[in-house]
Amino acid sequence: MKMGIIAEDESDVGVLREVTLALLKPDVIGFCGRIGNGCGKLRRKCGIWAQNLVSQGCSWIVVVHDLDENNEQQLRTKLSLAIAPARAKASVVLIPKREIEAWLLYDASAIAAAFRERKPPRVPGNPEALVDPKKHLRDLVRKKYDREYLSTIHNQLIAKHINLALLKKSGSFMPHVNFTNSVKEMLS
Repeated sequence: MKMGIIAEDESDVGVLREVTLALLKPDVIGFCGRIGNGCGKLRRKCGIWAQNLVSQGCSWIVVVHDLDENNEQQLRTKLSLAIAPARAKASVVLIPKREIEAWLLYDASAIAAAFRERKPPRVPGNPEALVDPKKHLRDLVRKKYDREYLSTIHNQLIAKHINLALLKKSGSFMPHVNFTNSVKEMLS
């Protein structure tokens, strides 16, 4: 069984893969990804990509699109309508507030682990309220560890260590928890 992930970039696919596997434990599934290299191409191609992924054996489809400055309901409706014809067993549209890095900022210990540091940095109480979570994470890592944060490398590493109980505080992440619970039921 495979899950198809349609995302803006490879690091988003990596984050989704890590948190999905953690949510599904002990079950394991395979993943296929389609990368938009930005949100414009993702919106234009997600319908055909979803159909291709289903035809390649992906039973479930996840679309991840940062909110940025978009209207959340309009964006969710557009993406949901685009993937509906693919007829996956189940699908979900995830819209992290502003950027997916907001999810990573819920767990200071995961950030420390990704950078092989002992002391966790101080993270904001509500990362989804940040205007630019990626910049905040980059500045936080630079200030606390005097290291360079690269989303292409570090996002997946942070996600690999993330405490799901902390991440579940994110309102924009909770649809994925519900979705993976339904996937887990289908695997039983």
